[in-house]
Formats: sequence, C-alpha cells, structure tokens
Amino acid sequence: MTGIVYKSTGSWYSVKDDTGKFWNARMKGIFKMEGLTSTNPIAVGDVVDFATENEGESSVMITKIHDRKNYINRQSPRIKSQQHIVAANVDGSLLIATLKDPRTSQGFIDRFL
Repeated sequence: MTGIVYKSTGSWYSVKDDTGKFWNARMKGIFKMEGLTSTNPIAVGDVVDFATENEGESSVMITKIHDRKNYINRQSPRIKSQQHIVAANVDGSLLIATLKDPRTSQGFIDRFL
C-alpha cells in the first residue's frame, strides 16, 4: 500500500493511505537517501510504501520512501555535519510574523525565504 506521512514522533509515524485511513507506522531497517546525510530519513509529507504488520492495532512497516519533489531542512542540532529534514513535498508555505511586539528578526525571515 502507499500513503503519505502526516506525523512523526520518534521512531513512529502516522501514515494516511489512499482510502483516508490512518496507520501507526515504523521503519523497516535503515533507509539511506542518496546524496543526503540526514538524522531522519522519513519526514512529514513523504510518500511511502508500507506493509501491514498488525491489522488489529493498525500498525504497519514502512518498506520504501518515494523520491521527493523538494524538502525543507535545517542543520541537525546534534550532529553538525548532518541535516534534519523538517518537511518533504511542500506545495506552499505561510510565514506569519510580528514587527513590533514581540519583534521578529529579519534574519529569521531571510532564513525562511
């Protein structure tokens, strides 16, 4: 089956399938992304293939990550040589910031853009 990752908490993911059903998912083994050293190989927005592990508990095992159209990343807080992928396959984004109280730095807005 194929689905989209909607939530990521530790090693567990919430995946929505084509019918709209949500599944509790985890990775099978270790995924390596070509050309990318990341602390988290699966991100919210990723399209994944999965297989049923325990239908009674709605748990599945992620077996494949499809190629990403794009992604938003930041430097990993723990390992400076790696990236932390925040979201994948992003179609749009919205930044809401205050100018005066509390003040939003222009550097933050530049990084977002």
